[in-house]
Amino acid sequence: MINFYKHNDIDKAKWNRCIASSSLPTFFADFDLLSIANPTWSALIEDDYLSVMPLPCRNKWKVSYIYSPFYISRLGIFSTQPITSAKVAEFVSAIPSRFQQVDLHLNEANPSDLISSKASVLISHRLDLNAPYEDIFGHYATNAKRNVKSARSQGLLLDTEIPVLDVISLFRTSSRGQDKAVRMADADYGCFLEMAELARQRGQLDTWGARTPDGQLIAGACFLKDAQRTWFWASGRNEELAHFKAMFFILDEYIRQHAHQPLVLDFNGSSNPNVARFYHQFGSEKYTCPALNYTRNGMLKPLIRIYKRMKGGDTQNAVSPISNERINESINQ
Repeated sequence: MINFYKHNDIDKAKWNRCIASSSLPTFFADFDLLSIANPTWSALIEDDYLSVMPLPCRNKWKVSYIYSPFYISRLGIFSTQPITSAKVAEFVSAIPSRFQQVDLHLNEANPSDLISSKASVLISHRLDLNAPYEDIFGHYATNAKRNVKSARSQGLLLDTEIPVLDVISLFRTSSRGQDKAVRMADADYGCFLEMAELARQRGQLDTWGARTPDGQLIAGACFLKDAQRTWFWASGRNEELAHFKAMFFILDEYIRQHAHQPLVLDFNGSSNPNVARFYHQFGSEKYTCPALNYTRNGMLKPLIRIYKRMKGGDTQNAVSPISNERINESINQ
C-alpha cells in the first residue's frame, strides 16, 4: 500500500534508512535537508518504508502544488528494491488530487515510459574522475585547455576554504543574479546557506575559490559531496574580471585533485545549450533523467503561461521556483 504522509508523521530514522539503502542514495532526499528546503514537505510511503517519494509542496494563489525546491537537484522514488515503470506509475497515481500542479525532478532510477504524458526530460552532464588527470585533461575541448592554461599563466591562486556567503555574494552581484527571471529572494539565499551549513557539518561540502595574485576573490563554487557523486552545486564570479577565466581554473583544479578516484563529478545541468557546451568542454557526457510536469486543472494552464511570461519564461517549473541549472548559468562559458 502507498499512503500519503504529512511531514510531522514521517519517521525520520526509517526514512533515511530507506534512502541510504536505495540504488541511488542522495543527500537531496535526506530528512533534515528536505526540512530546511521545504518545512511543509510531505511524502508517499509504501508499506513500512519499502519505497518513498518526497513531495515538497506549497500553496500559491490558492493553488496547492508540488515543486522542486531551489538547489534540490534530484528527488523522485527511492526504494530498497528495483524500481519498475509500473511502480513509478503507481506512485504518480497516488499523488493526492488536491495538488493541481506538479513540477518535480525525479532520478535516473525512475523509468518514466508509463507516465510519458506527465513527464519531461532533464539534461545534465557528468564526468568520471576515475582516471589519471592527464587522460581526463586530454579529453578537454581545445577551448577549455586554452582557458585553463590562460588562467594558470595569470597567476590565479586557489583557496579551498572560502565562506559560502562569498559564493552567494559573487552570484548576487552578477548579471544572472540580478536577472528578474532568477527571482531568488533573501529567504531563498538564506535557505541555501542553511542547507550548505548542514552539508558542511556532515563533511559533505567543499567551497573553493579563485583569487588574483593580490588576493582578490573573483570566483567561487560549492561542491556537494553526495553518496555516489560530487555535485557542482552553486557558483558565482566577478564578471568584470572574466578575462581571468577563473571558473575554468576552479573546475580544472577540482578535477586535478580528485582524479584517479572512484568519483563522478556531476555538473548539475543544463538544458541551456550555452551552459551545456561549457560543461561538455571538460569531456563530460550528457545524460537524462525524468521530471514530472503536468497540470490537473485545465483552467490553470492560461494562468501558468502568463506566469511564465511574467517571470522570464521558465520552462522547468511553472508555478514553483526555478531549478538550479538556471542559477548556474551565471558561470563563465
